Amino acid sequence: MAGPVICDAGPLIAFACIDRLDLMRRLFGELWIPPAVRSECLAGAGADRDRIEAALQERWLRVHKPQSECAPISPSLGAGETEGIYLALEQPGSLLVADDRLARRYALSRGIAIVGTVRLLWTAEQKGWIDDAAQIVQAMAEVGYRISIELLEHVRS
Repeated sequence: MAGPVICDAGPLIAFACIDRLDLMRRLFGELWIPPAVRSECLAGAGADRDRIEAALQERWLRVHKPQSECAPISPSLGAGETEGIYLALEQPGSLLVADDRLARRYALSRGIAIVGTVRLLWTAEQKGWIDDAAQIVQAMAEVGYRISIELLEHVRS
């Protein structure tokens, strides 16, 4: 892949909540997030916030602001998804990591390559970095992240 990997808040927080940001770092080396995603990830208190802050300090997670003004795409998309899409549009060959259905649909309609959390977990399983992606999906679900074992089974087949 020629361009950067740009991540939305949802997947980043989900991996941080279960202390598995290491998988994202191993998969991509460096991740970009727009300012709105940074704000969303660091808004609260907790171990997930601390892990994301540490990744920013380690500089494998980097904040990049879209060059253009980010006009709202849809009332249903938040600032993080919107800025992520604008940033991906500005970076040819980029990959957007997002799970929000509307954001994914819009990104695909604009020719942006996209991947979701389940595919990342399946890839980590295929590489032997985790024993069972289903266990991680379950752990994410237990901390409140909306993710589906059924989607994992679909990806596996």
